[in-house]
Amino acid sequence: KYNLSIQYQMPEVRIRKENNAHHAAFWEITESEETLKNGLALSPEALNRLSCRKSEVHRKGYLAIRQLLKQMNIVPKTHQYDVLGAPYLTDGRFLSLSHTKTFAAVALSDTPVGIDIENYQDKIIRIAPRFLHSTEVPAQITSEAVPFLTQIWTAKEAIYKALRIPGVHFSEQIEIHPFEVGASKGSACVYLNERTKEFHLHFLYFKNFCATIASFKNP
Repeated sequence: KYNLSIQYQMPEVRIRKENNAHHAAFWEITESEETLKNGLALSPEALNRLSCRKSEVHRKGYLAIRQLLKQMNIVPKTHQYDVLGAPYLTDGRFLSLSHTKTFAAVALSDTPVGIDIENYQDKIIRIAPRFLHSTEVPAQITSEAVPFLTQIWTAKEAIYKALRIPGVHFSEQIEIHPFEVGASKGSACVYLNERTKEFHLHFLYFKNFCATIASFKNP
């Protein structure tokens, strides 16, 4: 229904920034749960995390991410989670993860980075007032706005992951600067008390999905 320009082929692809500071990998999940386990060395902790995911969709998303980490040569023991449940690497690099329905994504960087991928759904029209900044509200919030609203949502989620500051209010503190649907790049600001953080945004489009990679302009 929302078939915008398809820029990348699946099941796995890497997007590399101009200065090679970060890259990302995406996976379209078409395999069974058992097939996704092939070749993975899952620790007792990883198996526990897997078993805690009650739906098959979430378990397959978790396994697809582990497959991507393996392909990115990330040793399992270096991949950990902090007290807030955010992923990190013990080797000093920065990591961000995302998955939704049949897609999984990983971003890896030398500086803080966030990634989010979401499918287009009409329900975003209903929740849009909860996350839109006053400068982001489209003239009409109809089904035609679903791709735009979804891209805004992925941008804010990606920024939140890169920022790693709990409690940031999406509609009041994160402002995505104007962009055209289909644009490959964007920018944003986060207002933190008397400080302002600026972000680079890299927009990606797939059939029925979109994604954003966020990084600080000045890490």
